[in-house]
Amino acid sequence: MTEADKNALLKSFGLHVVIAMLLLISVTLSSSPIMPVVSNTAAPVVIKATFIDAQAIADAQRAQAQAEAQARAEEQRKQKAAEDKRRREAAARKARQEKAAKEAAEAKRQSELRRLAEEKARERKEREEAEKAEKARKEKEAAERAEMERIMQEQLAKEQEAMQQQRRQHVLSEKERYQALIHQTIKRYLNADFKGKSCRLNIRLATTGLVTKVSVLDGDPALCRAAQSAVLRPDRLPVSDDPAVYEELKNINLKVEL
Repeated sequence: MTEADKNALLKSFGLHVVIAMLLLISVTLSSSPIMPVVSNTAAPVVIKATFIDAQAIADAQRAQAQAEAQARAEEQRKQKAAEDKRRREAAARKARQEKAAKEAAEAKRQSELRRLAEEKARERKEREEAEKAEKARKEKEAAERAEMERIMQEQLAKEQEAMQQQRRQHVLSEKERYQALIHQTIKRYLNADFKGKSCRLNIRLATTGLVTKVSVLDGDPALCRAAQSAVLRPDRLPVSDDPAVYEELKNINLKVEL
């Protein structure tokens, strides 16, 4: 029971006590023996007292009704105030809960955004490191491949140079050999009278060994004439089938001496 209910009950109880007292007084007055009155003025006094008692009862009833109405109004006001307070508190509580929920949702969203950003940054860093490592690997492989190619090229060049040198030596050796054969062939057609003398000739040969031209460069005139005739006497002079050796023999200067 609320404090308002207690106050209203006390007021109602007090009002009932007052009404009971008034009724007791009224009954007491009504039951008292009426003394005979000779004078005609006594009757109005009794009527007045009875009227006053009824009026007091009515006033008390009205006062009680007003008090009860006021108590009910006050109780309704307090109930309405309490209900309004409960509604305000509920609304405030709901607002706080909604605010807390929104803040929690926003915090969660921000946390998720940070996580995604960190994940993307990590993936980007890993991708960049992987690309950098791949680039370095390719550069290293390219450098190693280039170095191997350079070494191979150098080795090949050395081998080719060695082969060319060997080939050149072979050609020169063959040239000297065929020059010696040509010189021997010419000497077969010369007599011993030209011993101690020399002559330089320019001989031009076809691929078959056929002499296409012979010219005297310098030397003993008699030997040079005899040497010219000796060059032309055989059908052909010794010549190599090797094109490189032939290139060295097709136009040679030969010294003829006994």
